[in-house]
Amino acid sequence: MNEVPDFFSDPLGIGQKILRWYEKNPRTLPWRELWKKNQDPWQIWVSEIMLQQTVIKAVIPVYQRFLKQYPGVKELAKADEEEIRLAVRGLGYYRRFALLHKAAVHLTQNKLDFPQDFEGWKALPGVGDYTAAAISSICFKYPVAVVDGNVERVLCRLLDWRVAPNDPKLKKYFRILCHHLLPVGAKNHPGNFNQGIMELGQTVCTSSPDCEACPVKDSCHSYRNKSQHLAPAAKIKKANIELDLNITIAARGTKIALYKRPVDAKFLKNTWGFLTEIRQGRNFAFDGGAVMASAKSNVIGKIKHNITNHKLNITVKATKSQGQIELEKKWVATDEVESLLVSNLDRKAWTLMQKNL
Repeated sequence: MNEVPDFFSDPLGIGQKILRWYEKNPRTLPWRELWKKNQDPWQIWVSEIMLQQTVIKAVIPVYQRFLKQYPGVKELAKADEEEIRLAVRGLGYYRRFALLHKAAVHLTQNKLDFPQDFEGWKALPGVGDYTAAAISSICFKYPVAVVDGNVERVLCRLLDWRVAPNDPKLKKYFRILCHHLLPVGAKNHPGNFNQGIMELGQTVCTSSPDCEACPVKDSCHSYRNKSQHLAPAAKIKKANIELDLNITIAARGTKIALYKRPVDAKFLKNTWGFLTEIRQGRNFAFDGGAVMASAKSNVIGKIKHNITNHKLNITVKATKSQGQIELEKKWVATDEVESLLVSNLDRKAWTLMQKNL
C-alpha cells in the first residue's frame, strides 16, 4: 500500500465534511455537556479512560458517580486503590484506573498543570496514543488525529480496503491517513473532527452502515463499488481460552469472608472477593499461588463468565471454614457483601450463594 493512495482524492475536503457534520449533529453525552460548561480537562480525561473497551451505555452512570466522588485530580490522588475500584466496579479492566490514580498522584505531588500537547499527555501513566490524541485535541486544540476501531472501519470503507482493520501492520497507514484528513486552520477544531469521525463510525458507518446518512458517501469507494459488506474484512480475533474455576465462599453465621487477591493473580489481582482456584491438569491450584488448607465444601451451582478472551466455567462452592490461607481476610455482614465486590464474577457467585443462605 502507498502511504496515501492516489485515489484518496481531496482528503481535506473529506475531513471538512466530517467536521461540519459533527458540529451540526453531536450526540448529547455527559462529558461533552460538562466540557461546554466547565472546560475542565479532568472531566474529558476520566471519560476517555472509562470509554476504553467499554460501551457508552455502561460508562455513563459510573462516570457521573465517579465525578461526584472525585471532582478533580487532587481528590483522586488522595484516594486508595480499593476505594477507586469500588467507584468504578462493573466496568472491568481495573488496571486503567490504577494508572489513572498513579497519574493523578504524579501531577499533584509535582504541582504540575495538565499537559497541553500530545507528547505531554502520552508521558503520563496509562495514557497511550489514542487517549493522548483525544484529550490534547479536544481540550487544547492540539492538531493530532485519533485512531480507534470506529475510525479504522470508516477509513477501510472510504478506501474499500477489504482487510482486517486491527492488523498491527496497518496501524501506521491509518495514522498517516487520518493526519491527511485532519482539517487545519483557525476555524477548524481538531477535537471536533476527532469526535466526528469516531461518531460517524459509531452511529452511521457501523457493521450495517446507513450510507444515505453519511456526509462523505460521495467520496466513499466501498459505497461506489457496493462493497460495504466486504470492507473492512473481519477482525483478527484472539483464540478463546476456556478455563475451569472453583470459587469458594466461606460463611460463618451472618458473616462472609472476603479475601484480597494476590498482586500476581491471573484474574482480578489485588481486589477483594472470594477464593478462586484454576484447574491445572487434573487438579485445581489457587490463583496467585497462596497456600490454602483443605476444607470441606458443598457445590451450590455453576456459572459462566468471560474475562478478555477467557471463557470461564465456574463451580461455586460454600464452606463454613476455609482454614488457614496466606491472604489478607475480613469478615463482613451479609448485607454489606454486594457493595464491597468489585467484579461481576464475584457478584454472580454471590447471587448464587444468596439463594442458599
